[in-house]
Amino acid sequence: MRENAFFTPREARERGLEFEEPAPIACRWCGKPLTPLGTELLGQVRWLMSEPCGCDEEKAERERVERMQRAEQERNVAEKVTAAGVARKFANARTSIPEIGDFLAGFNRHGGNGLYISGIVGSGKTHAVSALARALVYEGRSVVLTNTLAMLDSIQATYGCDGDRTGGVGRFAGCDLLILDDMGKESGNGWVLTTMFQVINTRYENMRPIVVTSQYTLPALAKRLGRAGEKESAEAIASRLYEMCGIVTLLGIDHRKSEGKPWLSGA
Repeated sequence: MRENAFFTPREARERGLEFEEPAPIACRWCGKPLTPLGTELLGQVRWLMSEPCGCDEEKAERERVERMQRAEQERNVAEKVTAAGVARKFANARTSIPEIGDFLAGFNRHGGNGLYISGIVGSGKTHAVSALARALVYEGRSVVLTNTLAMLDSIQATYGCDGDRTGGVGRFAGCDLLILDDMGKESGNGWVLTTMFQVINTRYENMRPIVVTSQYTLPALAKRLGRAGEKESAEAIASRLYEMCGIVTLLGIDHRKSEGKPWLSGA
Protein backbone atom coordinates (compact mmCIF):
# COMPACT_ATOMS: atom_id res chain seq x y z
CA MET A 1 0.00 0.00 0.00
CA ARG A 2 1.15 3.51 -0.74
CA GLU A 3 2.87 5.53 1.99
CA ASN A 4 1.66 8.87 0.60
CA ALA A 5 -1.82 10.38 0.87
CA PHE A 6 -3.02 9.12 -2.52
CA PHE A 7 -4.52 5.70 -3.18
CA THR A 8 -6.05 3.68 -6.00
CA PRO A 9 -9.63 2.33 -5.95
CA ARG A 10 -8.28 -1.10 -4.96
CA GLU A 11 -6.32 0.41 -2.07
CA ALA A 12 -9.40 2.41 -1.01
CA ARG A 13 -11.40 -0.81 -0.77
CA GLU A 14 -8.63 -2.41 1.27
CA ARG A 15 -8.90 0.51 3.68
CA GLY A 16 -12.62 -0.01 3.98
CA LEU A 17 -13.47 3.35 2.47
CA GLU A 18 -16.81 3.95 0.78
CA PHE A 19 -16.71 5.86 -2.47
CA GLU A 20 -18.31 6.33 -5.85
CA GLU A 21 -16.49 4.61 -8.65
CA PRO A 22 -14.29 7.12 -10.47
CA ALA A 23 -15.01 7.89 -14.09
CA PRO A 24 -12.77 6.06 -16.57
CA ILE A 25 -9.73 8.03 -17.64
CA ALA A 26 -7.31 7.36 -20.47
CA CYS A 27 -3.93 8.67 -21.58
CA ARG A 28 -4.45 11.68 -23.82
CA TRP A 29 -1.64 10.54 -26.10
CA CYS A 30 -1.91 6.75 -26.49
CA GLY A 31 -5.41 6.05 -25.11
CA LYS A 32 -4.25 3.54 -22.50
CA PRO A 33 -6.65 3.29 -19.48
CA LEU A 34 -5.13 4.95 -16.42
CA THR A 35 -5.56 4.11 -12.75
CA PRO A 36 -7.26 6.93 -10.79
CA LEU A 37 -5.62 8.27 -7.63
CA GLY A 38 -7.64 9.77 -4.82
CA THR A 39 -7.38 11.02 -1.28
CA GLU A 40 -9.73 11.40 1.68
CA LEU A 41 -11.00 14.92 2.26
CA LEU A 42 -13.56 15.75 4.96
CA GLY A 43 -14.57 12.12 5.20
CA GLN A 44 -15.11 11.67 1.49
CA VAL A 45 -12.93 10.11 -1.19
CA ARG A 46 -11.94 12.57 -3.89
CA TRP A 47 -10.42 11.32 -7.15
CA LEU A 48 -7.92 14.02 -8.07
CA MET A 49 -5.42 12.56 -10.51
CA SER A 50 -4.18 9.38 -12.14
CA GLU A 51 -1.03 7.33 -12.26
CA PRO A 52 1.31 8.28 -15.12
CA CYS A 53 1.00 6.28 -18.29
CA GLY A 54 4.68 5.94 -19.06
CA CYS A 55 4.26 6.02 -22.83
CA ASP A 56 6.85 7.80 -24.95
CA GLU A 57 4.49 10.65 -25.79
CA GLU A 58 3.71 11.33 -22.13
CA LYS A 59 7.40 11.25 -21.20
CA ALA A 60 8.19 13.70 -24.00
CA GLU A 61 5.46 16.07 -22.81
CA ARG A 62 6.65 15.87 -19.21
CA GLU A 63 10.21 16.64 -20.28
CA ARG A 64 8.98 19.57 -22.38
CA VAL A 65 7.09 21.03 -19.41
CA GLU A 66 10.12 20.54 -17.15
CA ARG A 67 12.35 22.33 -19.68
CA MET A 68 9.91 25.24 -19.80
CA GLN A 69 9.81 25.43 -16.01
CA ARG A 70 13.60 25.39 -15.77
CA ALA A 71 13.86 28.08 -18.43
CA GLU A 72 11.35 30.23 -16.55
CA GLN A 73 13.29 29.76 -13.32
CA GLU A 74 16.51 30.72 -15.10
CA ARG A 75 14.88 33.87 -16.47
CA ASN A 76 13.59 34.83 -13.03
CA VAL A 77 17.00 34.33 -11.43
CA ALA A 78 18.72 36.20 -14.29
CA GLU A 79 16.42 39.16 -13.65
CA LYS A 80 17.28 39.06 -9.95
CA VAL A 81 21.00 38.89 -10.76
CA THR A 82 20.65 42.00 -12.92
CA ALA A 83 18.59 43.74 -10.23
CA ALA A 84 21.34 42.95 -7.71
CA GLY A 85 23.74 45.03 -9.79
CA VAL A 86 25.68 42.38 -11.72
CA ALA A 87 26.60 43.90 -15.08
CA ARG A 88 25.65 42.07 -18.26
CA LYS A 89 29.35 41.56 -19.00
CA PHE A 90 29.66 39.46 -15.84
CA ALA A 91 26.27 37.70 -15.95
CA ASN A 92 27.97 34.29 -16.22
CA ALA A 93 31.00 35.05 -14.07
CA ARG A 94 32.78 32.27 -12.21
CA THR A 95 35.65 32.52 -9.76
CA SER A 96 38.17 30.10 -8.29
CA ILE A 97 39.50 32.42 -5.58
CA PRO A 98 39.64 30.19 -2.46
CA GLU A 99 38.66 32.94 -0.01
CA ILE A 100 35.51 33.71 -1.97
CA GLY A 101 34.64 30.02 -2.13
CA ASP A 102 35.10 29.72 1.64
CA PHE A 103 33.04 32.86 2.24
CA LEU A 104 30.22 31.52 0.08
CA ALA A 105 30.28 28.07 1.68
CA GLY A 106 30.16 29.54 5.18
CA PHE A 107 27.76 32.39 4.51
CA ASN A 108 25.29 31.26 7.16
CA ARG A 109 28.05 31.21 9.76
CA HIS A 110 29.87 34.43 8.87
CA GLY A 111 28.69 36.39 11.90
CA GLY A 112 28.96 39.61 9.95
CA ASN A 113 32.49 38.99 8.66
CA GLY A 114 33.19 40.01 5.06
CA LEU A 115 36.08 40.42 2.64
CA TYR A 116 38.34 43.26 1.58
CA ILE A 117 39.77 42.41 -1.84
CA SER A 118 42.61 44.53 -3.17
CA GLY A 119 44.51 44.28 -6.41
CA ILE A 120 45.82 46.34 -9.30
CA VAL A 121 43.49 47.68 -11.95
CA GLY A 122 42.37 44.84 -14.20
CA SER A 123 43.27 42.04 -11.78
CA GLY A 124 39.75 40.58 -11.83
CA LYS A 125 38.18 42.07 -8.72
CA THR A 126 34.87 43.00 -10.34
CA HIS A 127 34.67 39.65 -12.10
CA ALA A 128 35.23 37.82 -8.81
CA VAL A 129 32.63 39.70 -6.78
CA SER A 130 30.12 39.45 -9.64
CA ALA A 131 30.51 35.67 -9.43
CA LEU A 132 29.96 35.86 -5.68
CA ALA A 133 26.85 38.02 -6.06
CA ARG A 134 25.47 35.71 -8.74
CA ALA A 135 25.95 32.61 -6.57
CA LEU A 136 24.22 34.18 -3.57
CA VAL A 137 21.28 35.39 -5.66
CA TYR A 138 20.85 31.80 -6.88
CA GLU A 139 20.63 30.81 -3.21
CA GLY A 140 17.84 33.32 -2.66
CA ARG A 141 19.91 35.95 -0.86
CA SER A 142 19.38 39.69 -1.22
CA VAL A 143 22.56 41.20 -2.65
CA VAL A 144 23.47 44.71 -3.73
CA LEU A 145 26.56 45.04 -5.93
CA THR A 146 27.50 48.60 -6.71
CA ASN A 147 30.38 51.03 -6.50
CA THR A 148 30.62 53.71 -3.87
CA LEU A 149 29.97 56.54 -6.31
CA ALA A 150 26.71 54.95 -7.49
CA MET A 151 25.68 54.20 -3.92
CA LEU A 152 26.24 57.80 -2.87
CA ASP A 153 24.32 59.10 -5.89
CA SER A 154 21.43 56.77 -5.06
CA ILE A 155 21.32 57.89 -1.44
CA GLN A 156 21.52 61.55 -2.38
CA ALA A 157 18.67 61.11 -4.87
CA THR A 158 16.37 60.12 -2.01
CA TYR A 159 16.81 63.42 -0.20
CA GLY A 160 13.42 65.07 0.03
CA CYS A 161 12.32 68.59 0.62
CA ASP A 162 11.65 67.67 4.24
CA GLY A 163 15.36 67.15 4.75
CA ASP A 164 15.12 63.39 5.41
CA ARG A 165 18.57 62.02 4.67
CA THR A 166 18.21 58.50 6.08
CA GLY A 167 15.78 56.66 3.80
CA GLY A 168 18.21 55.92 1.01
CA VAL A 169 20.68 54.20 3.31
CA GLY A 170 18.28 51.34 4.05
CA ARG A 171 18.75 49.51 0.75
CA PHE A 172 22.49 49.30 1.30
CA ALA A 173 22.44 48.73 5.04
CA GLY A 174 19.71 46.08 5.11
CA CYS A 175 20.51 43.60 2.32
CA ASP A 176 22.04 40.21 3.13
CA LEU A 177 25.28 41.21 1.43
CA LEU A 178 26.55 44.58 0.27
CA ILE A 179 29.38 44.54 -2.27
CA LEU A 180 31.13 47.87 -2.82
CA ASP A 181 33.31 47.64 -5.90
CA ASP A 182 36.33 49.83 -6.59
CA MET A 183 36.36 51.87 -3.39
CA GLY A 184 38.76 54.80 -3.48
CA LYS A 185 37.38 56.60 -6.54
CA GLU A 186 35.04 58.85 -4.54
CA SER A 187 35.93 62.32 -3.31
CA GLY A 188 36.95 62.63 0.30
CA ASN A 189 34.60 65.40 1.45
CA GLY A 190 32.78 65.27 4.75
CA TRP A 191 29.37 64.22 3.46
CA VAL A 192 30.81 61.39 1.37
CA LEU A 193 32.82 59.90 4.22
CA THR A 194 30.04 60.39 6.79
CA THR A 195 27.55 58.61 4.53
CA MET A 196 29.97 55.79 3.75
CA PHE A 197 30.67 55.30 7.45
CA GLN A 198 26.94 55.31 8.22
CA VAL A 199 26.30 52.47 5.80
CA ILE A 200 29.33 50.43 6.87
CA ASN A 201 28.79 50.98 10.58
CA THR A 202 25.08 50.09 10.38
CA ARG A 203 26.00 46.80 8.76
CA TYR A 204 28.67 46.25 11.41
CA GLU A 205 26.22 46.82 14.27
CA ASN A 206 23.64 44.50 12.69
CA MET A 207 26.26 41.83 11.88
CA ARG A 208 25.60 42.01 8.16
CA PRO A 209 28.67 41.29 6.01
CA ILE A 210 30.21 43.59 3.46
CA VAL A 211 32.61 42.82 0.61
CA VAL A 212 34.77 45.66 -0.67
CA THR A 213 37.14 45.75 -3.63
CA SER A 214 39.80 48.40 -4.19
CA GLN A 215 43.05 48.98 -5.99
CA TYR A 216 44.34 50.24 -2.64
CA THR A 217 45.41 48.31 0.44
CA LEU A 218 43.50 49.34 3.56
CA PRO A 219 46.26 51.67 4.87
CA ALA A 220 46.53 53.24 1.41
CA LEU A 221 42.73 53.54 1.24
CA ALA A 222 42.69 55.45 4.51
CA LYS A 223 45.19 57.94 3.08
CA ARG A 224 43.27 58.15 -0.17
CA LEU A 225 39.92 58.85 1.53
CA GLY A 226 41.52 61.41 3.85
CA ARG A 227 43.20 63.39 1.09
CA ALA A 228 40.70 66.28 1.47
CA GLY A 229 41.47 66.64 5.16
CA GLU A 230 38.81 64.31 6.64
CA LYS A 231 41.47 62.02 8.09
CA GLU A 232 39.49 61.00 11.19
CA SER A 233 36.50 59.80 9.15
CA ALA A 234 38.77 58.09 6.63
CA GLU A 235 40.63 56.22 9.34
CA ALA A 236 37.32 55.24 10.99
CA ILE A 237 36.11 53.68 7.73
CA ALA A 238 39.35 51.79 7.18
CA SER A 239 39.42 50.64 10.80
CA ARG A 240 35.85 49.34 10.63
CA LEU A 241 36.59 47.48 7.39
CA TYR A 242 39.71 45.98 8.93
CA GLU A 243 37.62 44.69 11.83
CA MET A 244 34.83 43.36 9.61
CA CYS A 245 36.75 41.85 6.70
CA GLY A 246 39.26 39.20 5.89
CA ILE A 247 42.00 40.56 3.65
CA VAL A 248 42.38 39.12 0.15
CA THR A 249 45.14 40.34 -2.16
CA LEU A 250 44.91 39.50 -5.84
CA LEU A 251 48.33 39.10 -7.36
CA GLY A 252 49.13 39.06 -11.05
CA ILE A 253 48.86 41.09 -14.19
CA ASP A 254 46.33 43.54 -15.50
CA HIS A 255 44.16 41.22 -17.61
CA ARG A 256 42.94 44.13 -19.70
CA LYS A 257 46.50 44.93 -20.82
CA SER A 258 47.27 41.27 -21.46
CA GLU A 259 44.55 40.85 -24.10
CA GLY A 260 46.91 41.92 -26.88
CA LYS A 261 45.26 45.29 -27.54
CA PRO A 262 47.37 48.49 -27.75
CA TRP A 263 47.35 50.28 -24.41
CA LEU A 264 46.65 54.01 -23.99
CA SER A 265 50.25 54.91 -24.63
CA GLY A 266 50.17 53.02 -27.91
CA ALA A 267 52.87 50.63 -26.72
